[in-house]
Amino acid sequence: MQSAIQLLVNGVAMGFIYCLIAIEYTLLFNTSGLINFGHDKYIMFGAYIFGGTFVLGFGIGGFAGVIGTILVMAALGVALGQVAFNPLRHLPTTYAITGCLALSLMLREIARLVYGAVSFTVPDFLSGVVKIGPAPITKASIAMIIVGILILVLQWLLMTKTKMGKALRAVSQDYKAAPLMGINVDRMMLLACGVSVAICGLIGALLIPLYGISLNMTTMIGSKGFVAGVVGGFGSLNGAIAGGLFVGIVEAIYSILGGPGIYKDIISFVLIVGFLMFRPQGILGKKGG
Repeated sequence: MQSAIQLLVNGVAMGFIYCLIAIEYTLLFNTSGLINFGHDKYIMFGAYIFGGTFVLGFGIGGFAGVIGTILVMAALGVALGQVAFNPLRHLPTTYAITGCLALSLMLREIARLVYGAVSFTVPDFLSGVVKIGPAPITKASIAMIIVGILILVLQWLLMTKTKMGKALRAVSQDYKAAPLMGINVDRMMLLACGVSVAICGLIGALLIPLYGISLNMTTMIGSKGFVAGVVGGFGSLNGAIAGGLFVGIVEAIYSILGGPGIYKDIISFVLIVGFLMFRPQGILGKKGG
């Protein structure tokens, strides 16, 4: 019973990570039409900024270090949106995807040159467990769930209660017609890039207790985030949430039923194949959309 509760909580925690990843690339896709398959490198870069620069470099840890990472990554997102993503969105799809991948590989090489190729971690960051009923739950899992819920609430407030959020929604519905309504699409795209990359930085910090900090720490996580987006409904923010939690919970159920851990990562890819075959619009998507 204890292990089942623990595995379920861990699955929900990872589900929130998957849905945050799906949200961050969905924001970019909806405002620019770009599909950034290299978003896992931005998460990795955020982990290096937090662990390598703020904690081990400046001695700033905890909440202050996370806030600093979010601000740095948001500024990086706006800068990349201006010099890279904005020009790329006007290119043919193949060139745009290639450009996004090349940009992410540049970030990986910058991290290797600045921080080195040897992996490291942040001592005592979100380490330990908390007893919830009969089950010991890791502080990292609790932090993922709390932060995930907080980001989802803030995203809902931004999109539904602010003029800027309504403009973002208009651009996401039709970024070609939005300028006719007086909306500055370039500015909205820069906002989306800043928010998207800031979320990557936050995810990178949260993953450190589980994976440490290395150049390849997010390869599988990034792929599962993309799977979550497709399973939930490609291009839908609500679908990203549903897909992320669905993938995380399915993985948890697999572990609870005693499935071999070595095959756990295959589950998400089985899910995406199944959904593409039988429900390509995803959980919350519409047929033909």
